[in-house]
Amino acid sequence: MKTVFLCVPNYVFSTDLLRTRYIGYLASKYKVVVFMPMIGPEEAKRVGYFHSTNVQYVKWELEVPKFWSIFKLFRIAAMTEFDYLESVRHFYKRPTFKNNWQRRLVRFFAKPFGQLLTADFFTKLESRLHPRSLQFDKYLKQFQPSLVITATPGFNPFEAEMILLAKRSKLPTAAVNFTWDNLTTNCNHIRKTDYLIVWNDIVKEEAKKIHHYDLAKVFVAGVNKFDHYFRKEGKLSREEFLKSKKLDPKRKTIVFCSKPKTYVEQLDHVRGILEAREKGRLAAPVNLLIRPHPLDNRDNYKEFINLPNVYVDYSGKSMKFSAESVSNKIEMDEEDLMNLKYTLQYGDVHLQYGSTLALEAAIFDKPMVNIGFLKTLNHDTSYKVTHFWPVIETGASPIAKTPEELVDLTNQYLKNPMLHKENRRQLLEKFVVLRDGFAYKRNVDFLGNVLS
Repeated sequence: MKTVFLCVPNYVFSTDLLRTRYIGYLASKYKVVVFMPMIGPEEAKRVGYFHSTNVQYVKWELEVPKFWSIFKLFRIAAMTEFDYLESVRHFYKRPTFKNNWQRRLVRFFAKPFGQLLTADFFTKLESRLHPRSLQFDKYLKQFQPSLVITATPGFNPFEAEMILLAKRSKLPTAAVNFTWDNLTTNCNHIRKTDYLIVWNDIVKEEAKKIHHYDLAKVFVAGVNKFDHYFRKEGKLSREEFLKSKKLDPKRKTIVFCSKPKTYVEQLDHVRGILEAREKGRLAAPVNLLIRPHPLDNRDNYKEFINLPNVYVDYSGKSMKFSAESVSNKIEMDEEDLMNLKYTLQYGDVHLQYGSTLALEAAIFDKPMVNIGFLKTLNHDTSYKVTHFWPVIETGASPIAKTPEELVDLTNQYLKNPMLHKENRRQLLEKFVVLRDGFAYKRNVDFLGNVLS
C-alpha cells in the first residue's frame, strides 16, 4: 500500500478533511501521514480525529517563519500579475492594504518591475532561498511517500513549505480542498501544485486561464464540504430542530449569518431585524436564528441571548491546543455539520454577506439575501469580486443596499418562498453540479489516477 502525506494547515481544513468521510476513505486506499502545525499524535487522539492503523499524525512547525513573513509581504505588495481581476483590485482598496505603509512602499518601488515579479518568479525564488529541511528528509526516509496532498495550492506558509519541499524531492503534489474563490482572491499566494481537484468547471477554467494549468491535471470532483447536505440518514424534523433551539415551530424563521469579527456593525443589522419584528414591519411572526461566523467575537452576541423567539447558535467547538503558538480555534465536527444542514433546510429566509452560504441555501431551495450596507466595506465593489458576481447575475441572491430594502426583500420571501426558485436552480447548475454526496470519493479516486 502506497503512502501519502496529507497537510492540514488549520481548523477550516481539519473540519473538511478530518471530520468528514474524506480521511476514512483516503485511509482505505493509502497509508496516510497527516501533518499539522497544531497537534501531534497524542492530541489527535484526545480531540477525536479519525483513528486507523493506516493513519499517523505528525506535528510540523514552520522551520523558518520569518522567511515566509518576508515573502508574504513581497507577494502581496510587489506582484501586479493579477491586478486585472476584480477580486485583487478590491483587496488593494481595503484598509488591510491601504493602512499598511510597508506594503504601500514596496508596491510603489516594485511597480516598474511588475512584468518580472510574477507568482512563478516568487515560487522559484522561494525554492532557491529556502534552506534544506533535515526534518523533512527524515520523514521522507521513514515513510517513503508517493504523493504530497495539500488543501490549497500554497495559500498559507505551512502548505507553501510542504509544496516547496515536495517539489525539491521530486514528489508529485495535489491541492484537493480549496474553495471557489481561492484561485481569484488568493492569486498572489499560489505555489502551483502538480494537480488540482476543484468544485466545478468554472474553477477549472480559472485554473487554466489565470494560472496556466494543464487541464489534464485539473479534476472536477464536486464540493467535499457539501457532501453531508445530500445524505439521507439522521433526519431531524423541522419541529424537533426549532424546539431544540427554543424557537416556535409555528413561526417562520429568519437566519442571520455574520462575517468575521472585523465588522462589529453587523450587530446593528441584527437589532434592525428585531426592531422590524417588534414594530410589525415583517410579513409574518418570525423566529430569529443568529449564527455568528466561527471567527466572529462570540461575546458580541450576548445581548441577544434569552430574547423571546431568538437563538444565538454558535458554530463549532473550541479546540484547545497545547501549542503556545496556536490560539484556540473553532472546528466543526459531524454534529455541527448536521446542525448547519438543518439550519439551512429549516430556515425560511437567510441573511448573509456574500459567502458560500448563497450556494448552500440554494441546495435546499431557500431564499438568501445579501446585506449590502456595511459602512466599513464598499459593497458596490465587494459583491463584484470575480467569484461572487456571477451569483448575483443569476438573480438567485439579491443585494439589500439599505435597511429598508433588507426588510422589503425579506418580506417578499416570507410571503412567497417560491420567488426566484428557477434562479436558484440555475445557480446550482453552474456552481454545484455534482449533488450526490460522493465528492469525497471522487476526490480520493482521482489520486489513484495520479499514482497509477
